[in-house]
Amino acid sequence: MKKMAIWLSLCLFLLGNSPVLALPKPSPSMTATSAAVLVAEQEEKPADLTAPREEQNRLTTLLTTQKIKGWWAGNFLKIALHRAVADGVSPNTLVLLFLFPLVAALVAFSRQVVGVSGFGMIVPALLSVAFLSTGGLVGLVLLAFILLAATLGRVAIKKIKVPYLPKLAILIWLISMAVLGLLILSPVIGLERLATVGIFPIMLFVLLAETFIEAQITRNMATSFGMTMETVVLAFIAYKVISNPLVQALVLLNPEMTVFLILMIDLLIGKYKGLRLLEIWRFRKLLSK
Repeated sequence: MKKMAIWLSLCLFLLGNSPVLALPKPSPSMTATSAAVLVAEQEEKPADLTAPREEQNRLTTLLTTQKIKGWWAGNFLKIALHRAVADGVSPNTLVLLFLFPLVAALVAFSRQVVGVSGFGMIVPALLSVAFLSTGGLVGLVLLAFILLAATLGRVAIKKIKVPYLPKLAILIWLISMAVLGLLILSPVIGLERLATVGIFPIMLFVLLAETFIEAQITRNMATSFGMTMETVVLAFIAYKVISNPLVQALVLLNPEMTVFLILMIDLLIGKYKGLRLLEIWRFRKLLSK
């Protein structure tokens, strides 16, 4: 129970105090347009990288104002990105392809070094992208509603004598109808932002609900709730990282460095063979003797 309380407190802290990394002051070497873009980022809402790009959005402007210097072999990714965007590829998609391995590295670090359990690698990584689509507060509200609907639905169909897969299909039907009702009533109950949520994050939240229900069946309510909270908090932290405009600008303007650093981080995480941080804290009295 203490562990679950810690994770819940961390989630509430991140929601209520979501710091945004300070952007650097424009340097004299920057063009006027680049400086204006970076200053404007401080006041912008984090871009939804999962949505189709708009013409001349922030990321497109960053690319068009970047001047490539040096030998082409050291800038081959920059040149390729510039050419791809000029040919119509969305810069949002390109940035997300660089950021997703960063999220995976963060999840690997949390499991290998920190000792967080959660639901594997893919679920928290996909949830962070879902939060990127919905926004932090709206995503947490929708996710909490889906998990509640899944729990109540499981109780409601517990006595139905059908095999596991048909019963799971009935449960997903109940969750879908519950979300449908929430979206229909959202303007009435003052949650207008829910009406703009796409199907993509909803499907990912339902995926977590299915994993949550499976954990309830194979383990118990306390364990499944704890693993769910760890997964959500980890996904929310990853969401705060990848939604930061400075991080997005860094990976887009420095793709070669980004690819190399993420690979090095993954290799360093793999080299760690010691006790996990949570294990050190758990057995701190024995280790101190």
